[in-house]
Amino acid sequence: MSFYSYQYLYAQNQEPNFLFIFVILALSIALIVTGFLYFKNRTDNKYRDLAIIFILSIALFFGINYNNYEKQIDVNNQTNQTLTLMKSISKAKHVSKNKLYSSSSGLSEGMLVKIGKDYYRVSFDNNLSSYTLNKTNVVDTSNVKLIKK
Repeated sequence: MSFYSYQYLYAQNQEPNFLFIFVILALSIALIVTGFLYFKNRTDNKYRDLAIIFILSIALFFGINYNNYEKQIDVNNQTNQTLTLMKSISKAKHVSKNKLYSSSSGLSEGMLVKIGKDYYRVSFDNNLSSYTLNKTNVVDTSNVKLIKK
């Protein structure tokens, strides 16, 4: 059973997609270079064809990654909700956010929160706007893995 620290969830939420940025940058540079070469040599159609290929590649890459982008926004929103819950618990229990761990990166009924050495089960109302903490015990604490950063 894995528990994620506040810092880990925060860092995961802020991490940009470097592969997407790199590929778009490389395709854009290639498009600019071929566009320049086409305007310099208008009689040579191979540069025009290459520019069209790069434009279509950029459009295809955006289309393929749009779905991934939507999923990443959902994950970030769920992680933000968990971070807000952990801040609230930190204030209510008067403990540092560094001592809080969550069993889930998204809010879910029955998720566990580790505060210091104690474990709590989180129960939510129907619209996840309020919560109740119930102290609980973990059957096998040797299986608990704390992921800090």
